[in-house]
This record gives sequence, C-alpha cells and structure tokens, in this order.
Amino acid sequence: MSKIPTINWKSQLIKLLLILIILAVIAVFLHAIASLIVTYVPALNPYLHYLDLTIDALIVGIGGYFIISVIRRIINIYLLGKVESSTAHTISLFIDIGLYSILILIILSALGVNLTGAAIGGAVGGIAIGLAAQTVLSNVLSGTLVTSSKTLKPGDNVSLISWIWGNPIVGETTKVGILFTEVKTVNGNIIKIPNSAFLGNTIFTKLEGENSLVYPYQITVNADVPAEKVLVKANNYIKDYLSNIKMELPEIYFTNKNGGTNVFTVIIHFNKMNDLNKILDVINKAFDQAYWDIKNEKS
Repeated sequence: MSKIPTINWKSQLIKLLLILIILAVIAVFLHAIASLIVTYVPALNPYLHYLDLTIDALIVGIGGYFIISVIRRIINIYLLGKVESSTAHTISLFIDIGLYSILILIILSALGVNLTGAAIGGAVGGIAIGLAAQTVLSNVLSGTLVTSSKTLKPGDNVSLISWIWGNPIVGETTKVGILFTEVKTVNGNIIKIPNSAFLGNTIFTKLEGENSLVYPYQITVNADVPAEKVLVKANNYIKDYLSNIKMELPEIYFTNKNGGTNVFTVIIHFNKMNDLNKILDVINKAFDQAYWDIKNEKS
C-alpha cells in the first residue's frame, strides 16, 4: 500500500512568506521607478495612476498564483489523493475554476475595475453555471457524507427504497464513489445510483442478520379467502420446496388487512445474495398455489 505524501508545513509557509516579501519589495521598487520616470518626463504624469494600478495588479497576480499553487497541493494530497482518478480530475477542475476566478476578481479590483457592475452583468451567467454545477456538487456532497459516515460501503448487502425509482433496489454494494454508488442487484446487473438521490430521498436497510442475510418481503393476497388458511397452506408448500433445496425456512406472519386484500410478511433468511431470487420464486408460487387451492375448495 503506497504511503500518502505529506507537506512540510513550516518550510512551505516560510517559502510562501519569503515570496510575498520579495514581491512586496519589488512592488515598492517598481512604484519608485515609475515616480522617478514621471519626475524626468512630466508628460507621463497623467498616466502615473494607471501605471501604479498595473504594477499592483501584476504583483497581486504573481502572489496569488503562488498561493493557489500551495492550496492546490494541499487539496491534491489530503482530499483528491483519497478518491478515484476520474472523480479527482472533475473535482480538481471545479476547484481550479473557483480559485482562479477569485484571483481574476482580485486582479480586476487591483486594476480599479468596479466589480459591482461586473457582478450585476455576470449574474445571469452565474445562475446558469450554478444550475449546471448543482447536480455535480450535490453528488459530491452526498458521496462525501455517505463515505465519511460509513452509511454505505463496498460489500454491504442492502435494500434501497426511494420514491425516485419506485421498486426497491436489492443487492450488494460494489463501489461507493464521490459521484455515483454502484450496486450489483440480485439479477446480476450493475446499477449506478447518483449520490444526490441519497440525501433525504432514500431509506437504507442493511440485510445482515446475526447468522445470515435477512430480507423482509411482503405479499398481498385477495381477501376473498380466509387469511389463516392461506397462511397455513403457503407455509406448508414453502417448507416442502425449501427442504428440497436445503435452505433455511422463513418466518411468515399475517400482518395487515387492507380493504379487499390480506398482507403477509415473510422474513427470509439466506446466505448468498444469489439465492434470494430462488427463494422469492418459491414463496410467490407457494402463496399463489395456496390461494387457488382454497378458492377452488370454496367453489
């Protein structure tokens, strides 16, 4: 495992301080030369103010460049060094845009530009850029919160329920990135979920039990046959089916009556995510067969 490089803070601060001192000395020296030139060439006096602004902007630009270099190095080592390269490149791009935008504004201010008018003129463009970046930044924030809080990590067997995608996503988490989280579903396909869907929109249920994976499953059956009879028959069928394939028997409960339907909850115990579809197939067939057996007995 490669060791993450560190920064010698003391040397970096001393180096940065020396650069700023040198730039300040150069600024004073250039201002003095400009004043001296104007003394010998009076015709240039109306332009002295602009010359001083240009010198200030030049010094601010150079100093800002060195400061940004140090900030970017810190971010690359302590933040971007911990994420995947493609994601790090995207985040680095946004950080560069932000830092250099601030530097440009400072340089314009040093040149005497009225930033209030510029801000009003760029408001529409800022809104457009903000809307475009909102999704990416939301994904980055959500991904950071999910990974730092360890709400979800690779290897977790989970059920993800959200109004955004309707049916629950059940599977094994394979990757938790800054922008997307990958889940391998019980059907074997890989789903990439935007991390922004997790903040306030998703319920996480980890399937880990004490000795096995546990998945609660609800089945709705028409209430035109007695629930107790359906429960008994379905339970017997499930025992027969699962005994043949040597799987642990589930716990079955009659949990709710909703108008013209009866709701049963089946607590499924299994060891491998790949087994879940087989067990669900057995349970669904058992309840369907139990219902129609009782229905035919009544007729």
